[in-house]
Amino acid sequence: MASCQSPTAQPRRFLRTPLRWRKQSSLISGLGLLLTALVLRAADATGVRKEAEDPVLPAQLSAAATPENPILHVGIVQRFGRSEQDQVELAAPLGSFLTLEFAQADGSTQRQRLPQVTVGIVNRALASPETVYRLILSSHKSFESAEASANSWESLGIRTEIAQPQEWQVWASRAYTPQQLIQIQQYAQKEGIPQVRLEVQERRERAELSWVHEHFRYHRTRLRVTSDAGYLRVNDRYYAGSITIQPNAYGSYTVVNAVPLETYLRGVVPHEVGPGAPFAAMAAQAILARTYALKNLHRFQIDDYHLCANTHCQVYKGLSGTHPRADEAIRQTSGLVLTYKGELVDAVYSSTNGGVSAAFEDVWDGDPRPYLRRQADIAHQPGKPLDLRQESSFQAFLAQREGFNEAGVSRLFRWEFSLSLEELNTQLRAGQDYLGIPMPTWSSIAGMQILERSASGRVQVMQLDLQTAEGIRSILLRKDQVRLAFPRLYSTLFRIEPLKQGERLAGYRFIGGGFGHGVGLSQYGSYTLARQGFNAAQILAFYYPGTTLAPLGSLSLQLPAASAAYSIR
Repeated sequence: MASCQSPTAQPRRFLRTPLRWRKQSSLISGLGLLLTALVLRAADATGVRKEAEDPVLPAQLSAAATPENPILHVGIVQRFGRSEQDQVELAAPLGSFLTLEFAQADGSTQRQRLPQVTVGIVNRALASPETVYRLILSSHKSFESAEASANSWESLGIRTEIAQPQEWQVWASRAYTPQQLIQIQQYAQKEGIPQVRLEVQERRERAELSWVHEHFRYHRTRLRVTSDAGYLRVNDRYYAGSITIQPNAYGSYTVVNAVPLETYLRGVVPHEVGPGAPFAAMAAQAILARTYALKNLHRFQIDDYHLCANTHCQVYKGLSGTHPRADEAIRQTSGLVLTYKGELVDAVYSSTNGGVSAAFEDVWDGDPRPYLRRQADIAHQPGKPLDLRQESSFQAFLAQREGFNEAGVSRLFRWEFSLSLEELNTQLRAGQDYLGIPMPTWSSIAGMQILERSASGRVQVMQLDLQTAEGIRSILLRKDQVRLAFPRLYSTLFRIEPLKQGERLAGYRFIGGGFGHGVGLSQYGSYTLARQGFNAAQILAFYYPGTTLAPLGSLSLQLPAASAAYSIR
């Protein structure tokens, strides 16, 4: 993504994306880029292919946090504690001990030493009920569109927060009083903004962390855990750095891993691009993953951490599944990031674009990014003219199955499947609360049609006709709302055909291509480019025209402090 699906993963529902920094860049010289390309090409010929057997080696953990290798806080288990049955098991490596740190009532810090611990949840009654007010201004499939919505509300003078209770939402700031929230809602109604809704929740109990040590049960709302070995096991995976279990904005908790950037990349690169990827593609992925992480440190500001560990950000699996070739790609590209006019790019990517990269604005709301634009995904022909807005042109494009970088590489380069009317109804009902549009009381989908496409073929507007007691009511789904309503869709690069039983509508056939949003780099496309002799710099230049590689140290960025310390209060 980021905002992508890994080539090694099964289809998932999620996406990824952006941020704004003030920075200046002394860009890497042309000679430096040439030398980088030569080194990466040489490594491609000699790269080790053996899968790592040990989850971690001491030497691999020795890279200390520095200003150019800052500590990231990654939510590896989100919304932990929604159920009293939730548990997380933490264990030190054999021969080592965990240190648990938590606050005492008097403000002092208590520490416990033990080899492993299981942390669960207990719901404890509050002395008096709490009323929680949330004014939801909009709902979205992706962070990118949520951020654009938040910026629009901020321009009206309304302070916002971006949240992810399930799908992405924009909230009016929780600092507003209930009376102020009602005033904002009334303003929205007056201006004809129908998706704004006020949720009021009364809480009579609070979820607390619970664990046992020396026959005594402890209850706290924040817990920090480290290991003598520098890494520890969380459930079935190993993670370097420390773990903090901390409250989030939804009344539950997040398990957060504090880990240096370069170590974080070890848990991302092999899972995003696949351990068998050509080395140049793996090196390009390392640069993108580094850029993406630093560009998106604000994503979970509401919950006091930086990034998640799934496809809403980048897939991150800690030290489990690290790979020597990925480690080498990270090492050889250390500190390199992708920039545009001296600023970090929105380094979004996807598994498969279906033969044509989408422009940023084809998928998400917000200002266009000049380096994220429509182009054919054909080696040496990125500037090939392509306009797929007309249905006939789009249908002819989908019929083409040869000559593209992804053809014969990705199984989702082209796809088709059918969904019955019952299946479509079920999907729409499950997702309609997150669409952010007013929905009538309806019994069934009566029809659907695509009203508008972008030049890259992505659906821009889809009309749904819904059967209601008063007759047919129509709603419009725009851009990534389509996949929010129907998560079975692999992308928005598709066309539809109605299925009939006699005269009765029975469902629809979906014929399309690609997996994910299709913006920026195609991971499977990068495989082909690498095999055709492109180095990492050339792959990135192909998918992000006009961008430049730069060493991180040459940029002026607001990065996290190079310290693993994380408050326990």
